[in-house]
Amino acid sequence: NNQGAPVDIIRDELVKQGITINGLPLMTRSGFTSVYDVNYLDRYYTDCVIGGPGAFMIPVNEWTQFPEAIRRKLVLELAGPASPQWVADEAAHPPVILAQGKPATDCQVGEKMWRDRSWMFDSR
Repeated sequence: NNQGAPVDIIRDELVKQGITINGLPLMTRSGFTSVYDVNYLDRYYTDCVIGGPGAFMIPVNEWTQFPEAIRRKLVLELAGPASPQWVADEAAHPPVILAQGKPATDCQVGEKMWRDRSWMFDSR
């Protein structure tokens, strides 16, 4: 979210239209960091990105989890929250994992990181 309106405002507008937003936060830094990495990305998704009836997210902490996370996300989205598959999958593998003991996420963190580093792109 480095362009356009703030992510939480857009999320709220879409949810009002009956759209559900699910997420797949990729928390796979693998020893490499970027100035644009968001700490506690799972919490950011919970507080700022996902929304609507039955909204969920499935964090990916290691690339080996990616294929299963994609499969679970698609199955849960296609089955819908009222399905037996959803209930069974959620009981076996809770899809939402929250970072514990942290204050509410700043939903503008991406925009602020982009703004704070925009000096790298200024032409003189």
